[in-house]
Amino acid sequence: MIWIIGGTTEAGSLADFLKAKNEPYIMSVATEESRDFFKNHKLKIGRMDALQMEQFCIEEKISLIADLSHPYALIVSQNAKKTAQNLNLKYLRFTRGTSQSSTDLEQNNFYIFEDMEGLCSFLKELKSSTVFFTTGSKTVSDFEAFRSSNRFVYRILPTADSIEKCKNAGVATQDIIAMTGPFSQNLNEAMFKEYGASYIVMKDSGDAGGTREKLAACEALNIKALILGRGKEEGIIEFEEFKKEVLKYGHA
Repeated sequence: MIWIIGGTTEAGSLADFLKAKNEPYIMSVATEESRDFFKNHKLKIGRMDALQMEQFCIEEKISLIADLSHPYALIVSQNAKKTAQNLNLKYLRFTRGTSQSSTDLEQNNFYIFEDMEGLCSFLKELKSSTVFFTTGSKTVSDFEAFRSSNRFVYRILPTADSIEKCKNAGVATQDIIAMTGPFSQNLNEAMFKEYGASYIVMKDSGDAGGTREKLAACEALNIKALILGRGKEEGIIEFEEFKKEVLKYGHA
């Protein structure tokens, strides 16, 4: 049995691919809302820690872990890799390449921060600015600590959990945009313009994650992009190659 760790659009594509090949697989997703997106696939719903991952692999007789979790879900990947080592399973990691779009922008149109600490230090110095966040709901409380006189607007997934995180952090209803992507350049421009954003905070989730469209919208509107970088990670960058490797080791 192949375990697909979800969290990216490519995970769904791999599930479709394996289903067409009649390969046995199960895909894990974090939230109940994901069921609607992958209702034609065998799913495991809910987050798992390292111990739960091991129990899951034993119960489902997993032979291969195909990790397609989000590029920033570092703990998930670390636990999955540890699980593979402990149970002597094959582990394959699909790693999205970073966006090439930033190379097309003038250097003064964006800032890249190596970690949350650097990004928050920058936000702390802002005064009376509108900052538009596209980094999800997990870090809302971290950012809210530095809001001060600024307006922070958050675009998040339309799930109860995401909205609750924003409300618990003290975010006003009018500063929450609950929508499901992907977002085109034009739609990004419309939102950024509507809220009068001076800065857009984003992760470098690669072109497949919408980074290209967000950067293009920033450039068109002359808005500064604040990019939270990610550390280097070993894995297979080409998705077609990754699929071949999954088939190869899935039969082993």
